[in-house]
Amino acid sequence: MSCLGRERRRGSKGSFPLPKNAQVLDIGCGTGAQTRDLAELTSGTITAVDNYQPFLDTVTARAQKNGIVERIRTVNASMDALPFKKGQFDLIWSEGAIYIMGFLEGLRAWKPLCRKGGHIVVSDIAWFAKNPPEDLIQFWEKEGCIPSSEDKKKEQVRKAGLRLIATYQLPEAGWWEHYYVPMLERIRDLKITYGAYPEFGQILSSCEHEVEVYQKYRQYYGYTFFVMQNG
Repeated sequence: MSCLGRERRRGSKGSFPLPKNAQVLDIGCGTGAQTRDLAELTSGTITAVDNYQPFLDTVTARAQKNGIVERIRTVNASMDALPFKKGQFDLIWSEGAIYIMGFLEGLRAWKPLCRKGGHIVVSDIAWFAKNPPEDLIQFWEKEGCIPSSEDKKKEQVRKAGLRLIATYQLPEAGWWEHYYVPMLERIRDLKITYGAYPEFGQILSSCEHEVEVYQKYRQYYGYTFFVMQNG
């Protein structure tokens, strides 16, 4: 989120202005943590899209609790069949979801929805170092998402006809403080209640293994934000 708001206040090279009543599209919003941040950092309307209605219900409930429900609209739709007009949005935002379509495919599909001069910001998993270990590659293959290098993704940005403004690597704190630490606490609680069930136990063990992989190989991969402009 820094490239949109907090960095803009400090005059970051990668920052950009938005219209006062900006139309923002949050693709693959999940339960809406970043939807709330987008609402705090802009003064327009946020359209939050996901194809799982319980997530969207949570987005609405949180918006009501935070007093911003009038500025957040939810839409149940697939990211590869978005029901919006060309050039409808000033900013398209997507965190950790574009891999479902593929990085280049997603950019090409979403670009027409962004107005000329508007911006697209996505985060995606990327290799930070060359020659990642084979067992790390196998881990990601099993996950169904094979990272590529930041340089390759930058080339795909150009192929999609977008101008790359800046990139930001998600810091390790983003993995630990806001994801793995609470996840491990939740796993401990769930093991007490459901650990005796073999299938559930396998799921929990798989989540713990993900944390172990990141602890061992975090220098090789992570999420990168790509800040782009349309036209």
